[in-house]
Amino acid sequence: MTNAAGIESYLGFAVRAKKVVYGLECLLRLKQIPEVVLYDQSLGNSAKRKAQFFCENKCAAFLPVKEGFLNEVLKRNNVKLIAVLDKSLGCQIKRILASK
Repeated sequence: MTNAAGIESYLGFAVRAKKVVYGLECLLRLKQIPEVVLYDQSLGNSAKRKAQFFCENKCAAFLPVKEGFLNEVLKRNNVKLIAVLDKSLGCQIKRILASK
């Protein structure tokens, strides 16, 4: 399984389990600590700083993915940021991204 296919699978599991949050505003309103936050390379600087500050305060992983990857995997338009709330799925995504 390639890295992209692995991430795609785990994101699919998280979406089906309803363990994801889309977008910056929803991320900032979260009471639960996300395991990992993935952001598209095309995310704006202001939004990126806010999300990174949130993740640093909550000790959550804040990881980039290539531009357009989230839209492609989720089959949704204009997805720039997604937070995975499930611990085991988030750990697997972090492991795959660390092995790149």
